[in-house]
Amino acid sequence: MRVLIASFQCESNSFAESHPKETDFEYFEGEDIFRKLVVKKIFTENGISVIPSIYANALPSGTVENDIYEKYLQKILRIVEKNPDLEGIYIYVHGSMEVRGIGSGELYLLQKIRKIVADTCLIALTMDLHANIPKEMEKYANIICAYKTAPHIDQQESQIRAAKALVYCLKHGVSPVTHIVKIPMLVKGDTMLTRYEPLKSLEESTRIYEQQEDVFGANLFFGHCWVDAINTSASAVVSSANAEKAERLAKELANRLWETRKQYKFFIEAESPQECVDRAIKGSENRIFITDSGDNTTAGAEGKSLILLKMLLDSETNKKTCVAGITHKKIVDALWEEPDGSEVTITFLDGRSGRVKAHGEILGWAKEIIGRSLTISFGAVDVIFTELRSAFIEKGNFDKANVELTDYRIVVVKLGYLFEELKPFADRELFALTDGASCVELSRLPLKKIMRPMFPLEDFEWKA
Repeated sequence: MRVLIASFQCESNSFAESHPKETDFEYFEGEDIFRKLVVKKIFTENGISVIPSIYANALPSGTVENDIYEKYLQKILRIVEKNPDLEGIYIYVHGSMEVRGIGSGELYLLQKIRKIVADTCLIALTMDLHANIPKEMEKYANIICAYKTAPHIDQQESQIRAAKALVYCLKHGVSPVTHIVKIPMLVKGDTMLTRYEPLKSLEESTRIYEQQEDVFGANLFFGHCWVDAINTSASAVVSSANAEKAERLAKELANRLWETRKQYKFFIEAESPQECVDRAIKGSENRIFITDSGDNTTAGAEGKSLILLKMLLDSETNKKTCVAGITHKKIVDALWEEPDGSEVTITFLDGRSGRVKAHGEILGWAKEIIGRSLTISFGAVDVIFTELRSAFIEKGNFDKANVELTDYRIVVVKLGYLFEELKPFADRELFALTDGASCVELSRLPLKKIMRPMFPLEDFEWKA
C-alpha cells in the first residue's frame, strides 16, 4: 500500500492588505517535508510506503492570489497524477485558505485530487480548529482531525491522530465517511480558549467519541471570522465508518456548541486602547503586556498601526516600554546606516527625535532569519521597527532584535491572546480592542458574504 503526504497552508484574512508571495512560504519537497511533518513513521512502521509531495506554509496573510495558489497546487497534483492508483492520501492544511476567484483553497485541492484518484482512495486531513469548513468537503474527505487546543499546542498530536486513523482504515479495509454540520455562530476567537469551560468539556467529549472503534475524527471548528466567505462559521465534523453515527454525533456536537454560544468572554482585561495604556502605566506589576488585537500579524494584519505607540509617547511615561514589531521598511532602509546611539528624527511621529538603540534581525514564522529590525528609543519607549511583517511570539524574537525583553515594564505586541511562550514573562495581560484587519468586534468588520443570520450579529433559535 502507498500513501501520498503533503501540506499546503495559509490562513487568510480578507481585510489584510498584503497577499502572500512565493517568498512568504516556507517550502520543502520530497523527503525534506518530514523536517516539518511527523507522520512518516506512523505509515512505514505499518508497512505502508510513503510518497512525499510538498510542504508549503506561510504566515497568515490576505487572500491568496490565484497564480501563487496554482503554483503549489500543481506541484501536488503532478505527483498525484504520477500515482493515480494510490490507496491513501494524507494532507495537512489550515482550513481557512481563501483564494481569489476560487474560494476555499482546501476544497478546491480535494476536488482536483478526487478527479485523479480512485473512489476507493482514502483521504485524511489534519486541520486547524479555526478552519472554515465547506459543507461540500464531506464529499471528498474520509477522515478529518482538528486541533483540540486554543492556543494551539497539539499540532503534532493532531497530525498523528489523522495518520493513525488512515493506517487503521487501510489495514482493515474500512472506508469512513465524514459528516459536516455548519453552525451559524462566529464568536470572537480570542474568547474561545480550550483550557476553560465550556470548551474544556466539549473538547473532552470529542476525545471520548474518538475512543469508539468506528469513529476516526470528532471535531469542533470555531471558524475564522476574518475571512468574508460563505463558509465562514463554526462547524461540527465527524468521520466514521457508520454514516448514520457520523451524522448523529456531528449534530450532537453542533447543538452542544450552539447552546454555549453566550458563555464566551475574555479571561483577561479587554478594554479600549487608551484604557489599556492607562492601566499599564498605573499598574504595579513587574511586566505588563498589551496586545494590539486589531493589528495582529498572526491573524494576517500588517503590523503597521501606530495607535498604541502614539498613546504611550503622548503619556510621557517613565516606565521602560517596548513596542515590538511595527512594520516599516522605509524607516529601516533610511536609518540602517546610522550607528547605535545616533540621534534621528521620525517625521510620521510628529517629528519626534529619538536615538538608534539596536540593529537586529527578524525571526520569521519558521524561526529562520527573514530580514532586519531597527530599534529606536524615544525616552523610556523603545520601538522595534521591522522591514517585513513579523510576529513577536517568544523571547527569541526580542533576542534577535538585540533587545532584552526582561528590561521592560510594559511590552506591546501585535497579537491577540499571548502565545504560550510569552506567558512566563507576563505578570499581567491587557487586550486592546483596536480596529484593523484583525479587529475582534464582529459588528465592526465589513462581513458581507457570510451566511445570515449569524450569531452574535443576530440572536435567534437554531438546532441541527
